[in-house]
Amino acid sequence: MVNQYKTCLLLEDDPEDQEFFLKTLHAVSSKTGCYAVSNGEEALSALQEEGITPDYIFTDIQMPRMNGFEFLKRLRSIREYQDIPVVVYSSTYSEDLVAKLKMLGATAFYSKTRYHVLPEILRKYFGDPRSRSIL
Repeated sequence: MVNQYKTCLLLEDDPEDQEFFLKTLHAVSSKTGCYAVSNGEEALSALQEEGITPDYIFTDIQMPRMNGFEFLKRLRSIREYQDIPVVVYSSTYSEDLVAKLKMLGATAFYSKTRYHVLPEILRKYFGDPRSRSIL
């Protein structure tokens, strides 16, 4: 069975968190490309103007200019992007927050504070059987 090349769009305004995510993704999957942006406005621009069509979108919640809530709301209002799975990866957490995100169309929520589980999370979505361990 041959793994298909996949793509990811990452919305993350913290450069260190962005770098950690990208390094972890590269270690988990050699067949996944990732386009990283700093907020929801840049993400919508990447999708609409640059024609990025990711298999998955990973987004933080707290970002300048357009946060994760507004991005998700806007994304789900655009027909051609309604079916792209959106995974929220944020240090902000509450049961109410998760309920609101699901109502807006988020596929899953993971806490950034448990950074050691990021390889497992990314392996779930992008992993290839020959990936090397980073832990």
